[in-house]
Amino acid sequence: MAAISKSERPKLQIPLQPMDYILEVLAMLGLIFLFGSSAFYYRQLPDQIPTHFGLSGAPDGYGSKTTLWLLPVIGLLIYSFMTVINRRPEGFNYLVKITPENAERQYTMATRMIRRLKAFVLLLFAYLVWRTIGIANGDAESLQGWLLPVVLVVTLGTTFFYISQAATKK
Repeated sequence: MAAISKSERPKLQIPLQPMDYILEVLAMLGLIFLFGSSAFYYRQLPDQIPTHFGLSGAPDGYGSKTTLWLLPVIGLLIYSFMTVINRRPEGFNYLVKITPENAERQYTMATRMIRRLKAFVLLLFAYLVWRTIGIANGDAESLQGWLLPVVLVVTLGTTFFYISQAATKK
């Protein structure tokens, strides 16, 4: 079981499993909601909307309502980038040496981690746009206090789960 160089790694088509389809649909729904809600509510927004939130979730920065489009555009870029790189798992960096015997398993775990993070980021952005619209229209006062801990737990948890699985399943 000799390790092979990055350029010699097998180029495999990783079959999507049901969870992969669910994650892709969630990411796409997040992206659709980002653009759809921004377009639907844009005319109803005041000229100044919250653009930054402090640790407590209260707005501490305001700007033009055109800044509402920033998260949808960034979301589209993230979605596109993560989708494209996920098609070439042989180019990723791995914790273990990739061999013909472990390539499919390692590629599957890595691409699934990227899908999880992509779906989470897009759903997070959708939530932030939704709450920004609500706060700007006076329907809410701040983001929820649980948001920052959830973001930390999900992103770090996803990453550490992948690392522990990848390192133990060579």
